[in-house]
Amino acid sequence: MPTPTFDDSSADRAERAEPQRIEPQDQPYGRADDPSPTSRIVVGVVLALLAAGAAVTAQLIGVVDSADGSPVGSGAASAAIVAITLAVLVAVLAAAGAATGRIEFAAALLAGYGAVALGLTLLDLALLSDPIDANRLELFRPLSAATLDATVGAQVLLVGHAASVLAGLAGWSAVHRAGLGDGYGHSVYSEHVGRAVAGRVGPLLGILLGAFGALAAVAAFSSLYRSDDPVVIVTAVVESPVFVAVGSAVVGISVLVVAASALASLSPPVAAGASAGAGLGMLGFAGVGLLAGLSAGDRIGAGPGAYLGTAAGLGLLICGAVLVPVAAIRDGRALERAQQRDNGVRSARSVAGPGVLRWHTATGGAGVLAGALFVVGSLLPILETDSGTAVPQILATRVVLVAGFVLILGSVPLLFSEFAAAARPFVALFWLGSVSAAASVLQSVVLAEDVDGVSAGTGAFAIIAGVVAATVTGLLALFAGSAERDDVDTSTDARTDAVVLGTGLLGAALLAVGLALPLYRGSDVTAATVTEVPWGWDTWGQMTLAVGVLVGAVVAARARAARGSVLLAAAVVAGLVHLSSWPLTSARATDPQMGSAVLPLVAGIVVLGVAAALSARRADR
Repeated sequence: MPTPTFDDSSADRAERAEPQRIEPQDQPYGRADDPSPTSRIVVGVVLALLAAGAAVTAQLIGVVDSADGSPVGSGAASAAIVAITLAVLVAVLAAAGAATGRIEFAAALLAGYGAVALGLTLLDLALLSDPIDANRLELFRPLSAATLDATVGAQVLLVGHAASVLAGLAGWSAVHRAGLGDGYGHSVYSEHVGRAVAGRVGPLLGILLGAFGALAAVAAFSSLYRSDDPVVIVTAVVESPVFVAVGSAVVGISVLVVAASALASLSPPVAAGASAGAGLGMLGFAGVGLLAGLSAGDRIGAGPGAYLGTAAGLGLLICGAVLVPVAAIRDGRALERAQQRDNGVRSARSVAGPGVLRWHTATGGAGVLAGALFVVGSLLPILETDSGTAVPQILATRVVLVAGFVLILGSVPLLFSEFAAAARPFVALFWLGSVSAAASVLQSVVLAEDVDGVSAGTGAFAIIAGVVAATVTGLLALFAGSAERDDVDTSTDARTDAVVLGTGLLGAALLAVGLALPLYRGSDVTAATVTEVPWGWDTWGQMTLAVGVLVGAVVAARARAARGSVLLAAAVVAGLVHLSSWPLTSARATDPQMGSAVLPLVAGIVVLGVAAALSARRADR
């Protein structure tokens, strides 16, 4: 047998082999390849500090001069101080966040504020092109119709807001870079890692954040001021100079987009920063306008947009402040529940398929559109006259305004898969409440057009379009409900609950009686009632709502517990909106007195609320 041999040369080569050094790349590790967001947030903070300095400088220099040397009134001091404070606060918070390692929050704060600053920049262009019509009462108040010229201070103000926009872009880039790093969207509960913030903070906070974003959008299309001063002329936003109209629209749309982006974000700190930044930006727009309107003196006051926008800005700021703690608490609770599960058994959950999501999105979009049309229509002129005489005020627009807001708030959750199925029953019923409110305005338009020289205004056409959109919303909600049932195991559906059915029908019947009777009576006019024939549009609208509530009570008793509760809650809200007609519109009657509808309405609302609670406590949830 031959003796095996070895190749000594190979062994020697292996022993002599040395580790090979990998040569560095020809190009150094440059800024473009740097995975850290630090450089970007530094740039953003510097730009934010520049914007804060520009805000102070512009106030010191002044933004306008009179062409003929006549005096120009100074702006509201309180509003000017708040405007400066907000710009400084954004820079300080961003710098503090970057210094303490909270780069995600700081970057998102700059991004949220910068998005709103884009609209403020366009408003500054209006200040340069036509100062007297820009209505920047926080900066100056015209005392005469003399021509005003923008000064260097106006240009400095424009540069400051432009710097805020650039800081926002730097912040957005830093957020994007941070999203590529490890630990982004971290959660102690593994199933929440990589999950949208909307699902991590719970439905209440998520709905509030979306609602405040929608409210800000509505506020931006409403006038910040009201004026009887012949020098300070306030028109509807859509009729304002182009930079004012476009700038206001960009402010509202930006806040809405930032709120939606915050809910879709994977990181609670990013969502918190974006919400807080948008809130501060909205306060810089509407909050400053509110203070300026209240301090402007005689014949000028704050308009609806100032009040609504300030509420939206404060709401977004509060949501941003509590979002991270709420997410942390819910993550911890979810982890505890997961650890307590026996044998790792998880409760079955129905997962909505892509078809259901499309139906939900379509329903939510139509509902938001309908609500926006109702809100905008209620703020625009309902009637127009050819002779220039005073147009009668249609008080029913106040109820349409309320109904429009409620429809928007109910429809926004449908745009997010986490809340869509729960919110869909509300929209499926409440659209009738919004149409009922709009029918009262349409009845007034029909009666007014019988007068020579009077015709329907832009507000009336917007409300008519809102009725069409609301009807489409109702149909889409029905299709979405049908699609939901296709994705669940119907064998586990609850049978008709006799207690919920009886209580719900009793409440619905009481509410229907209230809708059939007049809310108030006066010596010259009576609210809509079925006893006056032929019925007008307002009566038909109320009776349609009554039928819808009765049908809803029957459906709620057979629906799953949560769905039935939401459906009955929608009936309660619709009843409350109709009941609000009493204080909001009774001024149109001389010596108004409470009508016979109030007591059954109140009783029906209470009983329906009890039915909703009973449905929520059912075992088949």
